[in-house]
Amino acid sequence: MVDLKDSLIELKEVISNVVSKNIDFNIRTIENEFDFKKREREYYSKEIESAIKKVEAVLSESFVVMPAKRTELAEVSSKIKEIKKIINAKNFDEAVLQIDELYDTAPSIKISENNLPRQEFSLPYIPKDIFAETKASFDELLKCYQHNCYRSALILCGRILEISLHYVYFKSTGQDLLEKSPDIGLGNLVLKFKEKNISIDPGLSNQIHLINQLRISAVHKKKQIFNPSKAQAQASIIYMLDILKKLFATQYKTT
Repeated sequence: MVDLKDSLIELKEVISNVVSKNIDFNIRTIENEFDFKKREREYYSKEIESAIKKVEAVLSESFVVMPAKRTELAEVSSKIKEIKKIINAKNFDEAVLQIDELYDTAPSIKISENNLPRQEFSLPYIPKDIFAETKASFDELLKCYQHNCYRSALILCGRILEISLHYVYFKSTGQDLLEKSPDIGLGNLVLKFKEKNISIDPGLSNQIHLINQLRISAVHKKKQIFNPSKAQAQASIIYMLDILKKLFATQYKTT
């Protein structure tokens, strides 16, 4: 079940992350297409968009399951529109305050998550040598995502990337890193690509880094408990699929 108030909390957490990381969406300087900060802004833009869509979807369904609260819900709907304008204006501190105020007045309405629109994901082309293993991990990933096991979803995103990067490395060098360095992580894998001058889209390194940071937080014990949100899992899956698409869309070679 999903609560309207919980969806507001998720939106607040996303906006709070943007504030705490001091992400500047107002930069107008000329950027490198593969600039890390640019990728980071794109990532959090998707998180914000996803969190807002969830609030709107929960709100829309609340009108159906709780018609007696239509007046209260109409006020929430009006307030959400105001908050969206504040977010679009990049006034994130004010957005957090407004979400807090709305949380205090919004009714608590639980609805079935089955009634919410689902994000559809599909694998791009995968080489036949790794298709079975990749598909098995991807199917498990979708089950985790659909059942709100977002930490497991992040871990599986990392696993799928490792499968693909190991394959590309082997095809480019003839060397199997799984034999020499079975525990090598995603970050070191990317460094190995650079060492061997394996040509890949420079932007992929930044996307891999973002996913890897979330995966590390999900796997390793930290002082502060990491509870990934649906928006974080969703953005990671989107990035992961984009990486696979670009990774296998071109012919890789050692330069």
